[in-house]
Amino acid sequence: MQYSDDRYHLHVRFDTKHCQVPADELIRMQQGLQPLGEAVQDFSNSDLWITIIHHARSAIYHVEAKLKLPGQTLFTGDQNTYLDTAFQRCVRKLVRRVEAYKEHPDKKAVETAERQAALHREVVAPADADTGVLGKAVYSGDYRTFRTALAGYEEWLRNRVGRWVQRYPEAEAQVGHGLALGDLLEEVYLNAFDGYAQRPAEVPLHDWLEGLIDPSLKVLLRHPDEERENTSLARTLREAPLG
Repeated sequence: MQYSDDRYHLHVRFDTKHCQVPADELIRMQQGLQPLGEAVQDFSNSDLWITIIHHARSAIYHVEAKLKLPGQTLFTGDQNTYLDTAFQRCVRKLVRRVEAYKEHPDKKAVETAERQAALHREVVAPADADTGVLGKAVYSGDYRTFRTALAGYEEWLRNRVGRWVQRYPEAEAQVGHGLALGDLLEEVYLNAFDGYAQRPAEVPLHDWLEGLIDPSLKVLLRHPDEERENTSLARTLREAPLG
């Protein structure tokens, strides 16, 4: 599960290993992050990853937290036989780490991060494209028209793709060494074309496109050769002159 809390400029992602967390428990965890949100609300942007690991043999839950702030990344964790206890302790530790960092920040790193954030904010998602054109293109199997109709999203989506890759060190390390951002961008468009008919009508188009970045990246990492061939073919079809 992932979501953004605009009150605190905080993006949150929950991951689990060897367990499933009920929806009502995830909601309680989301509410339990309020103290952390209040602690980071003065930062322009913060990214939080919560990983929940269950060790069946010892019946222990291990909660790990990674918080990326402008100029600093903080780590902490806790474990207990009760998930809620481990989670609450982990959050309290993280809040204390944030407060300590705010007292002694790396000012140069913060300034650099703030400048980068300002550049990202300059690229704003455009208004929804003509969904009628997109629907007709999908119905007729015309990827070229579909892709062209989304041209206004190109710069914004490329920016989001680049930022998303930074969330995965293993993916970021492959950029320029087998993984090209252009391939990931094209993969997002291909998945959008394939899944457009199932797009929830109530979800804004730019939110839906952004939601395709993560699954597209994972597929590209799992099947790099096959997916690069698909994206290369898609670019060839899109760039070919009209006959």
